[in-house]
Amino acid sequence: MLAGWYERGGLAHEVIQIGDMPTPEAGPGEILVRVHASGINPSDYKRRGNAKAPTEFPRVVPHSDGAGVIAAIGVGVEGFAVGDRVWVYHAQWGRACGTAAEYVALPAALVRPLPDGLTFEQGACLGIPAMTAHRCVFGGGPVEGKTVYVPAAAGRVGAYAIQFAKRGGARVIASAGDKAKRDVAAALGADLVLDRADPDLARRLMDETNGRGVDRIVEIDLPGNIKFDESVVADGGGIAVYGASPQPAAVLTLSPRRARNLDVQVVFVYTLAPAIVEATCRGVGEAAAALTHRIAGVFPLRDMAAAHEAAETSSGSGHIVVAIP
Repeated sequence: MLAGWYERGGLAHEVIQIGDMPTPEAGPGEILVRVHASGINPSDYKRRGNAKAPTEFPRVVPHSDGAGVIAAIGVGVEGFAVGDRVWVYHAQWGRACGTAAEYVALPAALVRPLPDGLTFEQGACLGIPAMTAHRCVFGGGPVEGKTVYVPAAAGRVGAYAIQFAKRGGARVIASAGDKAKRDVAAALGADLVLDRADPDLARRLMDETNGRGVDRIVEIDLPGNIKFDESVVADGGGIAVYGASPQPAAVLTLSPRRARNLDVQVVFVYTLAPAIVEATCRGVGEAAAALTHRIAGVFPLRDMAAAHEAAETSSGSGHIVVAIP
């Protein structure tokens, strides 16, 4: 099978190789998927780009997300058939081989039906970004009738968070740093979109909630924004943080503080409890056909290095997908 891989960390064009590898087989409890689209996430290019750390395996076929067609089913797997269209997640978590190849063999729990009407490229976006957004929005319970604030609204996770919150019956306030991204947030359904750079942003948020504050914040940088978030979150509200930060720690104010009974949730989808994963995947699957999937670029597998370079510079523009016809 054709695959892309790296054997050491470094710049994409220096370390990514494309070539032939043995095709895996579906073992007991596994499904072999013929991959047609592979999604790139920040975790993929950050691991690959770390030249100082040893690779997890001698050879790494990256990417955790993807979509394709079932090619074979291992012993003990039920509920699937050869030829089914599927999306997959966590493919390279703890494994050497992810979705940057024509085939990937995965535990059946990591394979989900691809809803009718979705392309493989769209299906390759449903793993880490959509699952993270769903958990960030609903991890504290239903949001119907509440106000959800989404900064970084045009990012991969932020864009899905807006849509999930709206589907959940929330009033969504978004913010972004430039007009083009604010326009994106509005098109995705945000009820109000504010300028992230506005020095009066906190006052605007408080005014828009009649002084109560927002009920839930979907935060990409908790250490960098904790003081701001504390100033606008409602009593009994919550902050769900999903992004890494150059700062290693966030300092919470215990006293005096404006809002109490604050719930802070750090979302890391790779290690969610099985029951939560099941509920999250079900929610993503039920909504997927109605969501807008922002794809910034599609690259052939042989141009995977260029795809990684594009993903590293496409923040706020959408997903980068590798196509594997």
